[in-house]
Amino acid sequence: MEPISLKDIIIDSLKYSASDLKMLIVLGFVLLLADTAENLTYNGLFGDEIKLVFLGIVVVMAIFEAGYVFRIILETVQGSDKLPKFENLKLMFIHGVTEFVLLIIYFLIPIVFFGTFYFKFLISMDFNTLPLLSDIFIILILGFTVLVYILFPAVLLHRADNNGSFKSSFDFIEIYHKIRNVGLKRLVVVYLGLFIIVSIVKIVLTSTFAHNLPIIGEVIPDLIIAPYLLIFTTRVLGLINTP
Repeated sequence: MEPISLKDIIIDSLKYSASDLKMLIVLGFVLLLADTAENLTYNGLFGDEIKLVFLGIVVVMAIFEAGYVFRIILETVQGSDKLPKFENLKLMFIHGVTEFVLLIIYFLIPIVFFGTFYFKFLISMDFNTLPLLSDIFIILILGFTVLVYILFPAVLLHRADNNGSFKSSFDFIEIYHKIRNVGLKRLVVVYLGLFIIVSIVKIVLTSTFAHNLPIIGEVIPDLIIAPYLLIFTTRVLGLINTP
């Protein structure tokens, strides 16, 4: 059976993202709360204890966001055409924590290599301490990081196929088969290409609203634009897994 065309995937995802305004606003509120708390964390008007509280809010909201995003992928893979509800928060929180742990594990290798290679430079900030062939090494590390970023969606898709199993996230043979089944080109085009396009659209719309609608224009991006684009890209990812 031929996979769903990219055109049909995009059309479906555009409709899906606006199919439940209530859930869109709920996710937007989570993003708005996280963004507001993050801004207040670095505001010089508050003491360290208050900033720590704000930082805690940012972390918790980010975890719920990640958990909800994975739920979209999971239910899309299972054939659902409706936006998930904000329910079973305990499981959503667990999925969110798991995704953060996976990100840390998968990106730990380039971080460790980079940190070890530039340890002396990071301590002294003396360019004379940089190792030879540093440019080549930087290119290799960046290339590896981009590769992990591009292939990480296959990890999420395989995990969704296994109902969120953490262990399945390291079943590299099956993840390899997942990449082959979905298609490496399809993963790269969809995930990296859409990420770039969506990022540009988000920046343009955010600046436009902020410039033309003072105060309200600063709320709309987090409340509507950001959650819509987040749901859209997540739905696309889930659908490329569907035959």
